Amino acid sequence: MTLSLKLETDRLTLVGINDVNVSSLEHYYLDNYSHLVSSGGFTPKTRNDVEAVYQQWYENIYNEEEVRFFIFLQQQLIGVCGLSNIIRGAFHAAYLGYHLSAEQQNKGYMTEAVTEVVQFGFYGLNLHRIMANFRPDNLASGRVLEKVGFIKEGYAKDYLMVDGIWQDHILTALTNAHWVKRT
Repeated sequence: MTLSLKLETDRLTLVGINDVNVSSLEHYYLDNYSHLVSSGGFTPKTRNDVEAVYQQWYENIYNEEEVRFFIFLQQQLIGVCGLSNIIRGAFHAAYLGYHLSAEQQNKGYMTEAVTEVVQFGFYGLNLHRIMANFRPDNLASGRVLEKVGFIKEGYAKDYLMVDGIWQDHILTALTNAHWVKRT
């Protein structure tokens, strides 16, 4: 899989890992640590953490296990959106994940970014199914997925450990047969 990717919306530019530097990532993660740490998964909090995560992403992308886009508003990194755990064979699926800086919330940026990444997943990666899960209290994430066309499929108890606590999640998915790009 190519490490240099570029998608554009009216307001945003989404680039691949070869077009973002560790310093930009460090600035983004350290400035948004308290906002991102409760979103799930590992949140880097030092430059060494950022470098380790960057290296892991690079390897995963090179091995075609994921694709990750870094979201820029003008020249400022404001978020990350990607498809991970890409499964081929009979499944052709991936998991969608994303996060946005605290100061850029509720401006429609993530809906724009997710729309482009889903489009890329279906047409650029030939995926059949994209899954995305969110905590019931994360209403903003639920709204993004609903706007893009994801369908609620279930509720998973104790699904993902967030901040050291097993958290419930709402399970959603979208298949390429049901994909209609919303503009």
